[in-house]
Amino acid sequence: MENYKTDDSFLGRWISGELSEEERIAFEKTKEFKQFTIINTEAQLLEGPTIDFDAALQKIKQQLQAKPKPRKLWYSVSVAAMIVLSIGFFLTSSKTYTTAIGETQTIRLADGSLINLNTNSSLSHKRFFWDSNKEVVFNGEAYFTITKGNGFNVQTSKGLVQVLGTQFNIKDRNAFNLKCYEGKVQFTAININKKSYLLTKGMQVSINKNKMQENIFTAQIPDWKNGVSTFKNQPLSIVLDELTDYYGIKFNRHNIDTNRLFSGNFTHDNLSVALQATLVPMGIKYHQSENNEIIILSE
Repeated sequence: MENYKTDDSFLGRWISGELSEEERIAFEKTKEFKQFTIINTEAQLLEGPTIDFDAALQKIKQQLQAKPKPRKLWYSVSVAAMIVLSIGFFLTSSKTYTTAIGETQTIRLADGSLINLNTNSSLSHKRFFWDSNKEVVFNGEAYFTITKGNGFNVQTSKGLVQVLGTQFNIKDRNAFNLKCYEGKVQFTAININKKSYLLTKGMQVSINKNKMQENIFTAQIPDWKNGVSTFKNQPLSIVLDELTDYYGIKFNRHNIDTNRLFSGNFTHDNLSVALQATLVPMGIKYHQSENNEIIILSE
């Protein structure tokens, strides 16, 4: 039953409950009916752009007055115009998840995939027709557990991650890191060498200052899921950035060398302990500004 594709007034009549019994029954048997029902329901929950429907209808009416048309045609044109505006907006809309400083969130997608979103991160995807467009846009850090099935893609600032049933962790901040914990994942860089990397369990790729590195690891889950950030020969600048992500503080770094390498860790539940664990071993002195929002560093 293809009436909704060929009849401009069909969706308008469906929404307003004016379909014939035959049309309604036939439409409800189509696979598209479920999607349009979801769209119609979600539309009531979304805040779209403000539209002056009275003005819009008046403009259409003025255009039609030059050549009077039967009421049925006017009704069809006006309803179709509103349906195209609203359905077009909702079909292309995205759903976005964000976490604040120190906050985490678990997201379950329509196919059963789970995404554990770490602090100060965001993820978005198209609101409708998920089965035909399994792609998310991501920034921050998250652990992905993807169900097996059709391809799943993650767009990051450094490249495309392509997945087919696996578990992996992405960290996309000032530096980029992708670790595969189970299955296989492919990463294609966009701004460095445009090379593709196929990762299996225990393999990782990292990008820092436009330098790509491949390594192996043995951990079973990311340290951040246990409330710890761990570093091995990482520039101090990355450590300070991560402290900011978890504690919402800022650092005055002008008097220290942030290129020095740090190995160690800090926990996510106590700022004082975290500062001591990272700065004292590096011989860096620190004190807070008068408003307690900035940590001033010196050597």
